[in-house]
Amino acid sequence: MTDSRDAEGADPRAALLARFPLSRVSEAFHDDMLGVLPPVHIQGMPGFLVSEAVIEDVHAQFVERGGRFYGAYVVLRDPATWITRAAILLFETAHPGPRVLDWYPDDADGQ
Repeated sequence: MTDSRDAEGADPRAALLARFPLSRVSEAFHDDMLGVLPPVHIQGMPGFLVSEAVIEDVHAQFVERGGRFYGAYVVLRDPATWITRAAILLFETAHPGPRVLDWYPDDADGQ
């Protein structure tokens, strides 16, 4: 894989990950993504990935946990970015009443 850092050395993946951080999503959003392309399941990774990358090795990951649904952009090769049970617990503690997204946050028309 080639390094895609820009002239200033910034990694464009960081900005992309910030556009869709770990979020609570609606069941309909989760289910839509499950059916849009063949999902990718990786051993040891909760939920599934949308098979088409956003860029390079950044994919949308979706997880169902305890009747709630979560989504985020994650770096396939960086498990620290994945949605995990621990990440969900931290998210729920920090955001006791989060907004539930019906679509990707950078697509205002889908809200």
